[in-house]
Parts: sequence; structure tokens; C-alpha cells
Amino acid sequence: MNSGCRRFIIFSLRGERYALDLREVAEVMEPPLTYPIPRAPHYFAGIINFHGTLVAALDLAMFFGAKPGFPGEKILVLDRNIANLAFRVDMVEDIIAEETVLEERDGSDEMTASLLVMAGGEVKVLAVRHILEKLEATING
Repeated sequence: MNSGCRRFIIFSLRGERYALDLREVAEVMEPPLTYPIPRAPHYFAGIINFHGTLVAALDLAMFFGAKPGFPGEKILVLDRNIANLAFRVDMVEDIIAEETVLEERDGSDEMTASLLVMAGGEVKVLAVRHILEKLEATING
């Protein structure tokens, strides 16, 4: 396999399929003990201890306006070079190589970087930078 080939981690969130570039993800883990963040917006699940580093856990569904919590949740911890942030998602489905993508289209909204068309359907690639910008804007008021 070509080392320059992009890979994506596919996950679900309230019945929709999403992806992140695998280079943006440091680790996938079971939901650990979470500590509350005083006065934080409701979509923050809390703080987690990720190998000795405190990382804010964002309930991605609540951030997008959906209801919280599905059984079988997973935590996607972002690469530290991006942010000390983790996304709580419903389920991780797969890791795919770019070669399995039939077509890649432009995103349909500000939170979607692109749309992957695959044999099994379409998957929205999240625009992590836009999510971070929106988080910062809502936190800073």
C-alpha cells in the first residue's frame, strides 16, 4: 500500500455516517471516567484523562443539535497537534483507504469538508478546523 494514501476512520452519529482523516485521530477508546467542566456549554461531556493529559470530550451529536447518548459509544481523541479534544460518537465502523472511495465531492455545509461516495453509501468527512472555530466562537461568546 502506498504510504501517501489517505485513510479515513468511519463512524456513526445518530444514524448518519461520518469520517475523519485518520491522521487527525490519535486514538479510539472506550468512554473513560469523565469529569464535569464547570460552566461549559451543554455539549461538552466533560474532561477525560488521556495518558496523563486532560482532554475535553465533546458530545458531537449534541454539538450538532441532536439528543445525547447511545449505548456502545466510542471516544475519538484528536491528535494533540490539532487540539486537546475528543469526540464522543455512537460507533466506529471501519478504517478505509482512499482507494475504496468511488468519488469525493465538496462538502454540503460548513461542518463537512467533503462527501465520500462509496459502494456502501455516502459518508461526510468532518471539517475539524471549522468545528474548532465554531467551538471557540461559542465559548468566547
